[in-house]
This record gives sequence, structure tokens and C-alpha cells, in this order.
Amino acid sequence: MRESRTKRAIPQWTSGWARTLACAAALAAVTLSACSSDSPTAPGSSSQPTPVGNYGITTVNGKPLPVALAADGNYLYEVTVGTLSLTSDGKYSVVTTFRQTIPGNVQLFVDSTGGTWVLNGTTINLTNGQDGSADQATWANKQLTFAESDGTTTTTYVYSKP
Repeated sequence: MRESRTKRAIPQWTSGWARTLACAAALAAVTLSACSSDSPTAPGSSSQPTPVGNYGITTVNGKPLPVALAADGNYLYEVTVGTLSLTSDGKYSVVTTFRQTIPGNVQLFVDSTGGTWVLNGTTINLTNGQDGSADQATWANKQLTFAESDGTTTTTYVYSKP
């Protein structure tokens, strides 16, 4: 199907002015959207809200802290507290405290790690900066959910923003 169009000449100054106005409007829109956002953004993104911030472990396998990861007779191994931070420059850090109890002896162990993270939809892919290992979390409703498996048992950690 062919359309018939009448072509009108646009004076040079008019088309140049229109282009300048369009560029100025686009620049203003980009500047306003970048400055007015209350939500943090994903690394490498200027408009997508992300999970940037600080989180604390709220549950392990659906139970509030402290939670026993292993209990056998006189032995108890618990997770007592944990934090996770995601920064807007794509870095993360995790610090978790464990308590080991045997008769007459209670010991605390602090485990920490860090590296880089990338958001892909609602999945956060984390890469350990020390050994290159990878992990994933699901992000929804101000929560990060990790399902860690050792081949026989899966432990689910939920981190929440305060």
C-alpha cells in the first residue's frame, strides 16, 4: 500500500531549533530521573531499583536466630547472627557468627567473605573475591533468600532489611 504525502520544506533554522529543543528536553528528563530517584540502582544501571543496602539474617530454615545447624548429644553448632551488605558499586560483604557448644566449652566463630554481585531480574549472582566461587540469592520484598546445599541437606537463609 502506498501513501501519498505532501512534502513541505522546513526552514533550516526551524529544524535546527527543533533538534536543539528535543536534545535539551531529553537531557532534562535524564537529569531529573537520575536526581529524583529515591531507590538505589543496580551496578551499571541508572533506573532499575535494586537490593543495595544492609541486611541481617532473620531466619534459617524458617526459624528465628539463634538456630542449630547441628545438634548431636552434647554437641551444638548454631548460627547466632549474620549481616550482608550490597553496595551500589557491585561489591558485597557477609559476616556470620557461629557458636559451638560442647560440655564445658563455648566458642564463637566469625566467618566473613566478600566479592562482587550482579542483579539479573530477581536473582543476585555473587562471586567470591577470594576463591571465585559463585552463589545466588533471590531478591523480593526487601529480602534476600539463599538456599545452600551440601549435597544431602539444604539450608535456607533469609536476610531482611531493617
